[in-house]
Amino acid sequence: MRTACSDRTLALATVAMTPDADPAVSRERLGDVVRGIVRDHPDVRLILFGEVILGWFYRKGETEAYHRRIAEPIPGPSTEFVAGLAKEHEVYLSFGMTERRGERLHNTQILIDPAGEIAAVHRKFWIRNRVFTPAERRLTIADVDGARAAVLICADARSLWLLRAIRRARPDVVLASLADYGTSLRLNGMMGTFYDAWTAVANRYGEEPPLTWHGLITITDRLGRLQAHGIGREQYLYHRIPIDRGGAVRRGLRRLLAGGRLFVLVIAVLGGTVATKLRWRRPST
Repeated sequence: MRTACSDRTLALATVAMTPDADPAVSRERLGDVVRGIVRDHPDVRLILFGEVILGWFYRKGETEAYHRRIAEPIPGPSTEFVAGLAKEHEVYLSFGMTERRGERLHNTQILIDPAGEIAAVHRKFWIRNRVFTPAERRLTIADVDGARAAVLICADARSLWLLRAIRRARPDVVLASLADYGTSLRLNGMMGTFYDAWTAVANRYGEEPPLTWHGLITITDRLGRLQAHGIGREQYLYHRIPIDRGGAVRRGLRRLLAGGRLFVLVIAVLGGTVATKLRWRRPST
């Protein structure tokens, strides 16, 4: 029987997976990934998968019709399948899916515990793909072996309200589920600093014409330092994170550092914008 970590660490893995357009095929792929991680890292306690990872994110000319076809209620076939995996391997599993609630579609992240029970449901509220209905703004926190885990989905990270809510909640780890074709290690690293928490980013990899998903995944510490990262293929990252946050003094120092990093980032972005404008204005010879 697998047991929780006793040395105040949490062993987790975050995944870049290539989903199939058919959720049944994607579920089998997810199961294969889980079995492989558990085989290679028997102490793993949490495995994180990306945003709506059981299907494609975008299908040219039929995105809404497609998501309506693959949408499921909660509980439903996909949560039952993943619950079986979680029980079999005695791990926490988090994955994204298209949820059907009446006539509405939600971009939803599920966390299932080792008993096969749904521990948390987070519905994306900062919506860019208008196929999905924005959920009510809320902070989702779950207990994972005594660690406090905050859950967010991709563009939710743009919310200053959520940033403040996460910092007030003082989680040990932020589980960030993405469908993102960006490749900014710098921005991923900043997430740990902003949230004052370890941050694990899951993503997707592969071709969904005309989109290419590069599969950038990262694990960063509370100071925004990259502890592991990968890009350009299906893969996973494994890391043991400490769940002792330290006292008020250390927290205050981290927050001062976060303010400095934010200032540097803003200056870099503004500087890049100005430089671009100057290049465009430069007269041709």
